[in-house]
Amino acid sequence: MSFEALGGQINAFDAEIIALKPHPGMQIVGSNLRKLLEGSEMVINSHGIRTQDALSVRSIPQVHGATRDQWAHATRQIEIELNSATDNPLLLGTPEAYRVVSQANPHGQSVAMAADLLAIAVAELGSIAERRLDRLINPTISNLPAFLVAQPGVNSGMMIVQYVAASLCAENRQLAQPAVTDNFVTSGLQEDHLSMGTNAALKLHKVLDNTTQILAIEYLLAAQAFEFLKEQRFGAGTDAAWRLLRERVPAYDQDRWLAPDISAAAGVLKEANLLHKTLPNLN
Repeated sequence: MSFEALGGQINAFDAEIIALKPHPGMQIVGSNLRKLLEGSEMVINSHGIRTQDALSVRSIPQVHGATRDQWAHATRQIEIELNSATDNPLLLGTPEAYRVVSQANPHGQSVAMAADLLAIAVAELGSIAERRLDRLINPTISNLPAFLVAQPGVNSGMMIVQYVAASLCAENRQLAQPAVTDNFVTSGLQEDHLSMGTNAALKLHKVLDNTTQILAIEYLLAAQAFEFLKEQRFGAGTDAAWRLLRERVPAYDQDRWLAPDISAAAGVLKEANLLHKTLPNLN
């Protein structure tokens, strides 16, 4: 929706171009974008208005795709760990012929690294989303009303929610610092290299919450941008996503408390079944 509202150049998502850099996540995102934007008059009418878009708009397949790839990698790491024996000591053999082995299977390095990697990947997803939503409220870039409100002189519009998104991004940068590289000595020098996996996981949960809020804000702003562009036909998927949000959040006419709107938008993003029902052809 942000791409469409900002007059994005669809050539960047060309299937042949995307195929020349065959990261799996990038292929999925490129395909999803083409499906979402199919039939868009906005895209057709924007074609050729500039040579190329800013990277936050142009590199959605590359950046979002990289996050998907790291998610797939982390999933493999966690699933292996969940299906592993991680006690110490471990008892091997049979009751008649057994041996007790002290070892380091409890060391959670794989899980800790997976959590740290995901924190970075998800923080980057929030970071690029914040750059796009900032462009949406800037009239010199978007060619839309300032702060996406019809009377910007007497209304703050969507200005404050961009502050919120920027603050969440700043917190994510702090939380994305790896926990696994912090090491302490415990147990009388016996445990002298620790994974810090619990800290990594707790940080990851906070990054996930923050990024959900950032994406919800982008969703709100892109939907509001559509209110000024609805004389043109939107893409098959973007139109469906816009109408889905409008079932829960009304268009923005004058200043109001936006926390409930952000919460409602986040609720839509969290309802995977609802999204898949509305947009069935996406991966």
